[in-house]
This record gives sequence, C-alpha cells and structure tokens, in this order.
Amino acid sequence: MSLNLCPACNGALKPKYKLKFDIFKCRECGLYISDASFDHSFVSDMDNDMRAVGLEKLRITNFKFIADKIKQVFGTGIKNVKGLEIGCGNGWWLKTCREEGINCSGIEPERAFSPIYEANEYDVAYGFYPATKSDTQYDFIIMNDVFEHIPDVDSLTASLNADLKDGGYLIINIPMSDGFFSVTARLLNKLGVKSILNRMWQFDFHSPHYTYFNAANLNLLVSKHGFVKVNDFRLNTLDLGSTKERIVTDKKFNKLSADIMAGVLTLAMPVINAAKPDAKVFFFKKVATNNNAAGNRE
Repeated sequence: MSLNLCPACNGALKPKYKLKFDIFKCRECGLYISDASFDHSFVSDMDNDMRAVGLEKLRITNFKFIADKIKQVFGTGIKNVKGLEIGCGNGWWLKTCREEGINCSGIEPERAFSPIYEANEYDVAYGFYPATKSDTQYDFIIMNDVFEHIPDVDSLTASLNADLKDGGYLIINIPMSDGFFSVTARLLNKLGVKSILNRMWQFDFHSPHYTYFNAANLNLLVSKHGFVKVNDFRLNTLDLGSTKERIVTDKKFNKLSADIMAGVLTLAMPVINAAKPDAKVFFFKKVATNNNAAGNRE
C-alpha cells in the first residue's frame, strides 16, 4: 500500500521504520501509520486463550472506569441511552454495560466469539463496521482498543458522526504513541532490537495496528468530522498478576522469555507510572447540527 498524506492533518508522510510492514511518520503532526494488511483468515501468531487470561482483569477494571464516566455524562437519562461498541472481542465491555445498567449492542467481525455472545444473549451483529450496521442513531459509540486497527480512519470517523445523534459521544480507548512502551520500543529498535516494536504494532497478528496516535493528532482527525473533545483520562496499562500470560499471547515468546520480561516490567513500574500514559480514553462530543435537546446535553 502506498501512503502519501496523513489522515489527521494532510501532512507529508516519511518512511520511519522497516519491520514486517513499513511504518511512516507524519512530518507535521507526528502520527505514525503503517502499510499493514488485515489477514481475513483470522489465523496468526495470537493465542486467544492466553490473550483472554492476560487481559481480562485489566480490561474489566478499565471498562468499569469508563462505564462510570458514561453514567456521569448522561446522569439520570442513562436508562434511555443506546450505545454501540465496534469490535466486541471477548464481550467484556458488553458484560460491564449489563452490570452497570447501560444499554449497548455491538458489531464484531470474528465468529470465534459467537459462543460467548449467544450464551450471554448479547446483541451483536457480525461483520465489519460500517458495512454491518443498523439504521439506528446512537447516544454513544465506543471503540475499545479498536480504532488503531482500522486502515481508513478518515472515512471511519465520518461514518461514526453519521451514526451518532446530535450531542452524542464518540468514546475512543486507544494506546498512545508518546507513552512509555511506545517510546521504549522505538528506542530499542534504534539499538537493533526490532521484535518489541514489531510486537507493539501486532504485525504478526491477523489484525495489526495501522496507526499510533497521540492526543493532539487524534483531536485533529476527529475535529475534522464535527467532534469536540470533552475530556480524556489515563487508563491502566498493566496488571502485573497476568503479565506473563499477556506476553505469551504472541506464540513466538516462550515461558522463559515471558518470565524475564515480566520481571523487568515489575521493576520498571515506578518509571512506567511516572511517564506519559500508554493508554487513554477520549470522550468526543458530536457538534449539534440542529436545536434538538440532545445537542444541549452536557
């Protein structure tokens, strides 16, 4: 794939790193973008069982935090709110919503998760957004560690605007390009250790990363499509109790290397916590196009 212009600011892209796929960086806003490709076979070096063990506790903790912020935004009107999650994965967000009294349906391309949805009677449509969607307009649309896996984020954001009510909220939970792990991975790459940066971009998984944003260039992108940022919050990045399982999600890492890396991360936690966040959740509000009451909701 040939990449020329940045989707956030239309700046020129320059080649930056050569890994399994090439990574480019915008000369103007600093967005990182790759020429990766999605493997529609859904077969890769990802161990889904280990991924679930390594991530569930961390994700549930973050999701409960986000759900609480959503309830604060909508207040007593939360019982009438309808949300959509794009990319439901293991169903942890839908589970959290049910527990927190938030009405949310989902869209998911991978059929491997269907037993979870069916057993819990979650309302999930199968396919890729926006090709798979209803005619419903939503009060909020959330993407949990999904936005960075979308190749055409410019068209995506336009579709998100169209599917939100005036005054509705776009909620993006995303890894940050200026966080500790991203910066460290790029430094190690300069020193000749390419495996960490390759893992950060998930290039050996069937759904790799296409982008790595920071707060400023993410805002540049979504503001082009009629959104204003309301707030953003730091999210937890590691659960030390399941770090080894998370590492061996990538089948190329064995137990010994996972033990060593987990030990290093434990020692580095004070530095990680003091650095810029590796993950944040952003609340963007759709600018009202009329005088509907929804547009006046805060």
